[in-house]
Parts: sequence; C-alpha cells; structure tokens
Amino acid sequence: MMRFQNRVVIVTGAGSGIGEAAVRLFLSEGAKVAAVDWNEESLANVERMLLPEYRDQLMAIVADAANLSAVEQMVNGVVGRWHQVNVLFNNAGIEETDSITETTEAMWDRQITINLKSVFACSKFVIPHMQRARGGAIVNTASIEGIVAEPRGAAYVASKGGVVMLTKEMALDYAADNIRVNCVCPGWIDTPMARRSIAKHGGLERMMPEIQRLQPLGRLGTPEEVAKAVLFLASDDASFITGTALMVDGGYTAQ
Repeated sequence: MMRFQNRVVIVTGAGSGIGEAAVRLFLSEGAKVAAVDWNEESLANVERMLLPEYRDQLMAIVADAANLSAVEQMVNGVVGRWHQVNVLFNNAGIEETDSITETTEAMWDRQITINLKSVFACSKFVIPHMQRARGGAIVNTASIEGIVAEPRGAAYVASKGGVVMLTKEMALDYAADNIRVNCVCPGWIDTPMARRSIAKHGGLERMMPEIQRLQPLGRLGTPEEVAKAVLFLASDDASFITGTALMVDGGYTAQ
C-alpha cells in the first residue's frame, strides 16, 4: 500500500524512537521524507541506514525545530527541492520530570520550547505551503500526560497539554483550507527517551509491574505502533478526522 506516493513529508525528532519509525514507514509507502533532528549523530545514523534504499526519497536536515529562523530555512530547503509539503509530523520532544518546586527555570524553558514551541514554529512555516496546495495534514506528538497528569511531571505535563490544545485550535483555524490537524498521545513506548526514564526509576525489571498495571495490554508499546497511528492520521484514510487526540497507550487512559 503506497498511501503517500508523490507526497512530501517533514518529520521532526527523526533521529530515534517514534520519529525514526515514522520516517521508515513514510518512505516505505512512497513518500519523499525530510528527516529533521538537532542531533547530528543520531540523524546521520538514520541517513546511513536508509539512504541506500531511498536515495531519491530522503533528505536529512540538522535543525533545531524550535528555532524559527532555522525552521524557516529548513522548510525553504524542502520546498526548494520537492516544491511542496503535504504532511508535517511534529515529533520533537524531551522529558525532564519533577514537581514545580523542584523544576528549574532551565528545565521548564527547555521542555516548553522543544515540546510546544517546536509545534508552533514548524507549523507556522509549513501551513502557508499547505494553503497554497489547498490541503495537507499535520500530526503532533502529545502524550497521555497531555490528558492525565502524573506526580512530579510539571513542565512535561504542561507542555504536552499545550500540544493537545494547540492541535485543536489549529484544526479549527485551518479546516477551511482542508488542512487537518491531529495528535497522537503515546503511553509507555519502548523508545530511548522512555528507557532513560525507566533507568532513573530503577530499570525495566523494577518498573515493568507498574507499567503492566498502568497499561492493561501489559507491555511497552513499540515506536512502530505509534508511527502506524501517525500514518493513519496523515493519510486519506482519516480524511474526516481533525482536532482529535488519538490515544496509543495500551489502555492507560481507559482506566
């Protein structure tokens, strides 16, 4: 199935985890993909693995997705090569969890900037191209913690809650332009970021009973499972879906 033949996709946070999985799936379904990440080493690894098979479909761009001038330059580069942007997957994100009183100003600023401002920055420069093309799809990575709070997660919860509400606001603003805007809300997913968090809490063996309690399906999700939800929302299969937050959480938020 080649749902994205002749379509141009930008994926931020493409160097690992959900972003990397999404890049692979979009390429496999015929898309031309701009893989964007601030981490040059991680992005180079993705490029090295995928470029031999997808040389004409892939461009890797090192850029800070929350820096407006860098994003404008990145988008101009994509449009300069491929003349359009049909799908934007805003996936850049970090997690540094603590309570308000223990959260430093730097921690707060990093998470609000990378998790939330990046959605604003990339969408700001991509949407005009979608408007000219009379349509497009934007998918944002939020989190279950944009829907339900957890202790000691102040800045992360605030940033992801912001992504959920910004998704809804953008969906309303651009529905008349045939631009659909949705977000995915992953639960515990087996990504490098989640593994770092698990390590801080004593490791997977210690954390697994708690993860199994929280996620009724009884396991970590995979990056590919989230990426498949992203591709659905970005595809014509979801042509009447906009402004929604899709839980990809193994049942976490059903309880």
